[in-house]
Amino acid sequence: MITSNMRRGASLRGLRVMLAASLAVAAAACNEDTPDIVKVQVRGVEIDASSRPLVLLEDEERQLGLPIWIGPGEAQAIAMEMEGIQPERPLTHDLFKNTLELAGVGFDKIVIESLRDGTYYARIHLTVNGDHREVDARPSDAIALALRFDKPVYVAPSLFHSDAAIDLRGVKPPQDVAHEAGVTVQNVTPELAALFELSPGEGVLVADVDAAAVVDLKRGDVILEIDGVAVASAQDFRERMRRLYSEQQARLSVLRDGDRFGVDMRSPSR
Repeated sequence: MITSNMRRGASLRGLRVMLAASLAVAAAACNEDTPDIVKVQVRGVEIDASSRPLVLLEDEERQLGLPIWIGPGEAQAIAMEMEGIQPERPLTHDLFKNTLELAGVGFDKIVIESLRDGTYYARIHLTVNGDHREVDARPSDAIALALRFDKPVYVAPSLFHSDAAIDLRGVKPPQDVAHEAGVTVQNVTPELAALFELSPGEGVLVADVDAAAVVDLKRGDVILEIDGVAVASAQDFRERMRRLYSEQQARLSVLRDGDRFGVDMRSPSR
């Protein structure tokens, strides 16, 4: 079952903060020019009105979304990876990743190919001893692995033209997420605050970092201060980081793996 911590993290108020962040599961070398599949991003894990978890995929233009209902265990595995939460012991998908790496198997991408009788079908694309191999998989397991390998997720175009797809245009970003200077952050939920041993409203969680961002941040870091002043929320981060475009640089206080240290951040335009 999803724990109370992960239910909050994966709720519409929690993990939907990935709306603007959407952990980027892209790899430039993996069939970027393939015309018969569409590269997507994992927008987040959500809980529907009937308390069932789903993972929401979106196209790169963030115009169309594809919700896929999944099991609680897979929802937790995806949510934990997206929030940068490391379990004390390897979970099933972590174990599978470690096993593939030890066996020298390359994980290339996943493709969600079809929807038949209400069930989505996906295939994992691997490289074994230099040869291409494909493995049938549930989309939820395939997505959880793609996130751990930091490899791309693709969807058959027909799925975005089906009744299952949803229109994301006109959806306003939630107030608990912000994207500035190439860094996307979200509010720290009470459960995450307890995990990081922070006070409520202390710091913001780094959800994504653009490749062009001029800063040494990683997903899962917590930004505690900007220029010596505490950061209370994602909107606080947004307003204060906009100074980068005039002042060009800021000093961040960051929490990572229990250690606090300083990071200099420059405007991408500098």
